[in-house]
Amino acid sequence: MLRRTQQAFTIVLVLFLLYSLSKNIFSYTGKLQFYHDFRKDYEKEYDKNKKLKSELRKSTDYYTVEKEIREKLNLLQPDEEAIILPKITITLAPSPTPIKKPYQQWIDLITE
Repeated sequence: MLRRTQQAFTIVLVLFLLYSLSKNIFSYTGKLQFYHDFRKDYEKEYDKNKKLKSELRKSTDYYTVEKEIREKLNLLQPDEEAIILPKITITLAPSPTPIKKPYQQWIDLITE
């Protein structure tokens, strides 16, 4: 009787430990997935932040601001020369018209 009680208690204890272990493993995998997603979003935002900071530094630079203004207003400095390139236009080739043989032209003319 005591032996059977010990076996039952051991089985219940093992089942409880297995349940707890499996629950912890599933919880851990969920938290690990959350960590990886959060880390990926963090790195993306970090890179975006670095890019925005570098653009801010460029926009406050005197020479960059001057260059952008000159480009928008089409102005040149005294030692610069303007080179204007024409835009390339694409011309379409005319579609070939079918040329009929002379006897076919006569037949078409007569049958009309």
